[in-house]
Amino acid sequence: MTNAPEPDNSADDKPTSPFIEAFRTISHVTTAVALMLICGGIGYAIDHWLEITFFALLGFGGGAVLGIQHLIRMTSDR
Repeated sequence: MTNAPEPDNSADDKPTSPFIEAFRTISHVTTAVALMLICGGIGYAIDHWLEITFFALLGFGGGAVLGIQHLIRMTSDR
């Protein structure tokens, strides 16, 4: 039996596939859009329930802020 060293398979040695990077970016953008739509949908439901037209705009605006913050956090750690 020989004591041959095992190959080091760490993630730092291999470059990440462009397809994996593309799918990672798409997932971050999809999450940001989902945040905007969910917050806007909640605002729309509140507007429909209270019969006013304020919370939908507030929800979409707040969702846009949350979505942009999500994108900044996910892309700044690279």
